Amino acid sequence: MNNQSRQNYVSLHDSTKQKTILLAEDDLVVQQSMATYLQLQGYRTIETDNGTHALELFSSRKPDILLTDLRMPGLDGLQLLSSVIAMEPGIPVIIVSGMGTMEDAIEALRIGAWDYITKPIHELALLGHAVERALERAFLLQQSHQYHKTLEETVAGRTAELKKRTRELEREIKQRQAADAAILHAKNEWEYTVDSIPDFIALLDMEHRLVRVNKPLARAVGMLPEEMIGEPCCRILRGRDEIPENCPHSRVMESGCPCTLEVEEDRLGGFIQFTASPFHDPSDNTLIGSVLIGRNTTARKKMEREKEAILSQLLHAQKLESVGRLAAGIAHEINTPTQFIGTNIDFLQVSFVDVAKLISHLHALLKAAKSKKIAPAMTTKIEADLEEIDWEYLAEEIPEAIRQSLDGVQRVTSIVQAMKEFSHPGSRKKEQVNLNRIIETTVTVARNEWKYVADIHLQLDDELPLIPCLADEVGQVILNLLVNAAHGIAEKLGDNPTGEKGTITISTLPRDQYVELSMTDTGAGIPAEIQKKIFDPFFTTKEVGKGTGQGLAIAQDVIVNKHGGMLDVESIEGEGATFIIRLPLE
Repeated sequence: MNNQSRQNYVSLHDSTKQKTILLAEDDLVVQQSMATYLQLQGYRTIETDNGTHALELFSSRKPDILLTDLRMPGLDGLQLLSSVIAMEPGIPVIIVSGMGTMEDAIEALRIGAWDYITKPIHELALLGHAVERALERAFLLQQSHQYHKTLEETVAGRTAELKKRTRELEREIKQRQAADAAILHAKNEWEYTVDSIPDFIALLDMEHRLVRVNKPLARAVGMLPEEMIGEPCCRILRGRDEIPENCPHSRVMESGCPCTLEVEEDRLGGFIQFTASPFHDPSDNTLIGSVLIGRNTTARKKMEREKEAILSQLLHAQKLESVGRLAAGIAHEINTPTQFIGTNIDFLQVSFVDVAKLISHLHALLKAAKSKKIAPAMTTKIEADLEEIDWEYLAEEIPEAIRQSLDGVQRVTSIVQAMKEFSHPGSRKKEQVNLNRIIETTVTVARNEWKYVADIHLQLDDELPLIPCLADEVGQVILNLLVNAAHGIAEKLGDNPTGEKGTITISTLPRDQYVELSMTDTGAGIPAEIQKKIFDPFFTTKEVGKGTGQGLAIAQDVIVNKHGGMLDVESIEGEGATFIIRLPLE
């Protein structure tokens, strides 16, 4: 017996201690004798003296081996054997009989019995040996079956694996072929795409040499792409051997970050905006150069200058329009104090005649007093003059007329000064100005726009710092917002027969890096669905002929684009709106 067989035998021997034997024997003495012996050998036994009962026990208890007599009540041994084999084809069955013939033994073995023992059994060890041999055979058969099953599964698995691997290899080959074709197609497509882009595109190495260029760049310098490869970038693009200080590639090599700058280079067609981005080795992410993209911005700069000129003209035109619109109101504002100044001057002129007459009589009385020749008629005359000119009235009204006239002159002066400041073209460069003064001036010149519909509350911070700005343009923005606020209140009030007024509150506050101006009105407000559109050029909610849709668009351009500030709006429809301007301190 080899080592493997011995190990299997030992394993089997160890495992038999847990095996269950179904013993079908109608001779109770023999049954008990065999059961006792088998139990002593370490087996569990189930005993019965009836074939039918034995089949039921086999079905329910699932024994490991069956020992059966041939002649029993119920099913006989051959019937029991046939039924058991039908249920469990591989079950070990041993026939133990003392009444069977040779034909019975042959029939039993044909049906599927594993062994045949005759009774009486003189040596029970023979029974134990038969049981052990049957269990060993069953174990070996099971092992053989399991081995064949495992072998078949392994062969099937390996075959399937080989087929799968073959399919994968075929698919991988196809994929690689497709990938190679795609790479070639992508390369051709990418080169065509890069060559179709009007921008200048070049790949530079660490030594400032050209590695790749697109055709537009080659055409711009009058060379073929292959002639440019390996040449210094500055020589080809800038016409010089030395590297310029503002070289974007050098900055990328130093910082590892993208760099953008604009240069004027006639050989490339004017103003060029260069953007250099770091280029890394895909294998280890090492910086090995940069991708340089140059865009001709000459046309854009021209358009920007034209746009700036148009916006400047538009702003000037709107300012002239504002001055024209405010002229009638300003004339009215000046006319009122002018009228009462004229009336007071007329009163002073008439009063002066009466006072001059009185003074002449007093002068005559003074001369008479010096010569001590005062006649009673003289004092009587003076008393009559005082009563005639109503001196007590003149003494009270003349100072009041002078005060009112001075107030009127001051009012006219302030209006004229405000209009002068507002209409002044101003400097084209930013100057340090007092935002509060701009607000006060604008409120003054626009008084006729708001005084009939709103009261204005100024909450201006006296400690507000000066800010750098274009005073005339910021004033125009404030005027636009103020007029819009007045129109919004008028829209909400409607016909307003009771003379009710709304409120416009203008406040200023210093912040960390900017100053903040807010203008809040109690007007009709702005519907939520159009709040994002109000800064669009030509967008207006006013009737045709009453609005150009340029006021807020110009305001945003002045605050955001020209001053680097912010212009925001907060509004609830039906309750009013708040416009917030933030202008930087630097």
